[in-house]
Amino acid sequence: QKENMMKTAMTMMTAMALTVLATQAIAGEGFEKYDTDGDGTISLNEATANSALMGQFKVLDSNGDGLLSRKEFSEFNG
Repeated sequence: QKENMMKTAMTMMTAMALTVLATQAIAGEGFEKYDTDGDGTISLNEATANSALMGQFKVLDSNGDGLLSRKEFSEFNG
C-alpha cells in the first residue's frame, strides 16, 4: 500500500510539472503569435485576434498603459 501511495504521488507530481511546462510554452508561443508587429508588447488592436484575450485585456493590463507586456500576458487564461 505504501508503494502504491508513492507511485500515485509521483504520478501526480509529474502531471503537475507537465501542466506547468505546457502552460508556460503556450503562453510564450501565444505572445509571439499576438505581437504581430514584433515590438515586444501586445496592443489592444493586436489582441482583437482572440476574443478571450480581448475579454481579459483590461484586467491583464495591470499598469494601464494600453499594452500587454510579456509578464502581463503570462497571466492570460485562455
